[in-house]
Amino acid sequence: MDFDGLLQAQTGLGTAAVIVMDKSTDIIRAIARLIEFYKHESCGQCTPCREGVDWMNNMMWRFVSGNARPAEIDMIWELSKQIEGHTICALGDGAAWPVQME
Repeated sequence: MDFDGLLQAQTGLGTAAVIVMDKSTDIIRAIARLIEFYKHESCGQCTPCREGVDWMNNMMWRFVSGNARPAEIDMIWELSKQIEGHTICALGDGAAWPVQME
């Protein structure tokens, strides 16, 4: 997995970090934990990141607990698109991408 090989496969490493999980991993909980990390790391300067990542964090933990509404699936996707590309630094993009996995 290097930059050129992943570019040829039309994918990317993002921050160049690799997280390895086995089949027993609760992927929804793992994404919620990632969003919680980004919420903690946000400096709060950009409104899309400050507000959006907080909203995504709350929504993801509702998914984990089983208290989310089905409509929130589309809502979190749209929210992530309002964060991605609308912040000063790349933290907002990094926070948006985990919920965009298809």
